[in-house]
Amino acid sequence: MMIESEWGKLLDEYRSIEIRVGKLMTQICSPYCRVCPSPCCRLDICKEAVESPFLLAVHGAGISFDAKNGYLGCSGCRLTVGRPPICHAFVCDRIMNDQKDDLHRYAIDCVGELMTYIGKRAWRGRQLVEAMIKSNLAAIDLVMFRDRLQDARAALVILEPYFTESKPWDEVQWRTLIKVRKQH
Repeated sequence: MMIESEWGKLLDEYRSIEIRVGKLMTQICSPYCRVCPSPCCRLDICKEAVESPFLLAVHGAGISFDAKNGYLGCSGCRLTVGRPPICHAFVCDRIMNDQKDDLHRYAIDCVGELMTYIGKRAWRGRQLVEAMIKSNLAAIDLVMFRDRLQDARAALVILEPYFTESKPWDEVQWRTLIKVRKQH
């Protein structure tokens, strides 16, 4: 049985990672997204943030879901945390094709997939956001979830300086990123 304070700490860690992922993805995608005539946000995907007990626990339902626009506002998603993992992972062809090389595309994929990685197979061998009844959250593989949070933090320590300072990766850092990416 999961202790409530332990669950709260894990949710805080998840939120912290998602905020960092969101900042990087905004830095990368914002120049494209803010001028895009047809945003990639879809109501059916956005609705997952309301339907998934895990995502509800992450964002706390502090922002109301709009039946017409979901969480999409004038300047993008109104959710800072608790977005469906695909919202971070999807990067359109226009953005990817405009990157200077394969390494940048790989790095973007790594950042975008971190939230998916954390929840992958964490609930009964399935993605954590697929647990659609609150009581299902008691069946989370906490060891895997904790380990994945730690891996994601380690990956961000590598990826953030890559995007802000163009800092190259050493062999150990490559292995960290490969570990996260090979899970797909």
